[in-house]
Amino acid sequence: MLVELNEEIKANRFEIPIAAPEGLRLKGTFYPSKKSAPAKGTIVYFHGGGLIFGHRDDLPSVYVSMLTEHGYGLLTLDYPLAPETPLPAIMEAISRSIAWFTDQGFRTLGLENADHYLMGRSAGGYLALHYAVHASAAVKPLGVIAFYGYHTLSEASFHVPSRHFLAFPPVSDSTMQSLIAQQPIASSPSEQRYLLYLAARQRGNWITLLFGDTPPDRNFDLTKEQLATLPSTFLAAADQDPDVPVRQSKMLHKWIPDSELHLVQSTHHDFDRTQTEEWGLDVYSKLIKWLDRD
Repeated sequence: MLVELNEEIKANRFEIPIAAPEGLRLKGTFYPSKKSAPAKGTIVYFHGGGLIFGHRDDLPSVYVSMLTEHGYGLLTLDYPLAPETPLPAIMEAISRSIAWFTDQGFRTLGLENADHYLMGRSAGGYLALHYAVHASAAVKPLGVIAFYGYHTLSEASFHVPSRHFLAFPPVSDSTMQSLIAQQPIASSPSEQRYLLYLAARQRGNWITLLFGDTPPDRNFDLTKEQLATLPSTFLAAADQDPDVPVRQSKMLHKWIPDSELHLVQSTHHDFDRTQTEEWGLDVYSKLIKWLDRD
């Protein structure tokens, strides 16, 4: 059953009826279009957090309002987090969530069709790109939106201690272990779980942490040939991103035939969160123009 959350930004929170890791209940939030006419499409959103931390409702409300006021629905989805759930199982859960939306979920949400875009920030951008590549022709998204995302887990800087993260106080092994839950989770206070991501980047074992007891699998990287099959794609990143190298976005722009890249002059990874007035509002205005291009 859908439950209205508030009046300022109307939203419905619900449980996703799919099989998930044992004991885990995945949820979603739907923000309907504020236009009286049928929605132009639904933006299916995945949060960032290195696949380790974060929550589905992390998109600042000002951007939620911009998108819904211009006629787009916004669906934000939980997914299991690593390391409690290894990456292959995370991917399977997301695949089932998207399949639920395109098969029956759009009707549950009161939509006329399952026309959708896949959107994500950081790790969520990786997930959006991954599922757009692997979507069947019948449920291919209208487009992809990736804010400071990446297409490969084989990026060299992901596998060595990060100079940027080493500048922070070191996270002890005991603290790191204490942050790992005994059961699968889909969200957690970012301030706490961020330390787990920080520890992994300080040690250079982030990607290893995602796969648990199995070796990292190159099949989770997206190739140049796969990226060439993507629909129209909107890309945005900071030109001095200290977390995900900007070359990732530049290569995506080079390899995705119909892509638009917006670089901002910033040293902030998630510039749209920390520099809303300076860069965020402008980039999201450009995103809406891209969405409305047809």
